[in-house]
Amino acid sequence: MHKQTDTAMPPSTLSGLKALVADISSGKAQIHLGGRTLRTLAAMVADPHHTAVSPIGKLAENHQVNASTLTRLSQRLGYTGFAALQQVFRRHISDRSGFYSERAGRLTAETGQDPTTQLIRRIGGEELSNISAMLEELDPVAIEAAAAIIAGAPHVCIHGARQSASVASFMAYALAMLRNDAALLESQQQGVAHGLAQMADGDALVLIGSSPYTRATVAAARVANEQGIQIIALTDSLASPLAANATHSFITPTAGSFYSNCMASSAVLVEILLSAVARRLEQRAVSALNRHEALIAALDIQI
Repeated sequence: MHKQTDTAMPPSTLSGLKALVADISSGKAQIHLGGRTLRTLAAMVADPHHTAVSPIGKLAENHQVNASTLTRLSQRLGYTGFAALQQVFRRHISDRSGFYSERAGRLTAETGQDPTTQLIRRIGGEELSNISAMLEELDPVAIEAAAAIIAGAPHVCIHGARQSASVASFMAYALAMLRNDAALLESQQQGVAHGLAQMADGDALVLIGSSPYTRATVAAARVANEQGIQIIALTDSLASPLAANATHSFITPTAGSFYSNCMASSAVLVEILLSAVARRLEQRAVSALNRHEALIAALDIQI
């Protein structure tokens, strides 16, 4: 007997799938998926190259679900089965020269070298793959729109917890070199609530985080959205609770052999965003950097 699906016309492109994931996550779609299934779909969309070439059994193993889960997911989305869903990913990569996952695979292949050399190649290759996957899906229009917000908002705060705190600190430091009124949300460890209390409608909040998400970061996204604060999310999935409340979301893959989340793609994205901000600010950015250099000289900081 034919199983009733939630949609008669499933997306035929990866961009369509991305939009569908965002709509499901925000509750706008008629399709409803469980949290784990939605996270699996978002992870597949975030890594189209791997999804396109992996057998269903291997893909299920990587995402820690059963192969039958991927079949049911495909049918829920309106496809006849997993093969039809996978074809969307295969079409996406077929026109592109250079297959990043394949390159990373060559870097990480066992070569009979000593364990440390293998570790260097494996971790380095995985981070190269994460950066390449992020760049492949990066929308220049979205970068310019986010840069305009960061450059023009009256006040900009950046927040990331646990491992993401290091990326947030880097971004806050570098942004403060370009403009005033830019800082970490938890300045001087005063807490997220105190930081949000200093922000107003029209300000901007950059949130950085990936699974497992901290309650404080997710709550900050929700509360900031309710206050009319513009949110830019750097996160690992379209199904991320940070993306659900964001004005602009950018996906930074974090997969790899490192015992925690891999952060290289997040750091590179911060550099891209802030470079776009500097270009937008033009002479104001140059003047700010000149003042910064003058203060360093006056304080005799550098050796």
